[in-house]
Amino acid sequence: MKGPMRTHAFCDDERGSVAVLFCFIVLIAGLLVTALVDAGTAIQAGNRADTFSAEAARAASIAVGPVPSGGAGDVQLATAAARSYLAEAGAAGEVSVLGPGVVQVRVTVSASTPLLGVPVRQTRTHTAQLQVGVTHGEGVS
Repeated sequence: MKGPMRTHAFCDDERGSVAVLFCFIVLIAGLLVTALVDAGTAIQAGNRADTFSAEAARAASIAVGPVPSGGAGDVQLATAAARSYLAEAGAAGEVSVLGPGVVQVRVTVSASTPLLGVPVRQTRTHTAQLQVGVTHGEGVS
């Protein structure tokens, strides 16, 4: 045998390349997990705002009663019921009476993402119309 025999297939200058690749994979995976967890917080805030606005609008339309008069008394009952629900839920929102038996509630929920601490605000609006009738609900006009 002439000359030294090579015992490994890789050159010496490629040693450790798998460790560098592994570090990049771990870094990318960490970034993806962080983004997913923080995006989940934004989705959760949106769901809470949606629930609060829908339930407050429902409470307001029910408070008016089956035969709304369309007067100032109905407006006060509707806004008081919606604000009472929002206060119990710990949410802040705006209540608008659009017409007899029609109430619109807009709620904004703020949260902070758990990993990056980025503030997130989600706003949802729901409109509820009181439906009357035994078998087929009809809008009150």
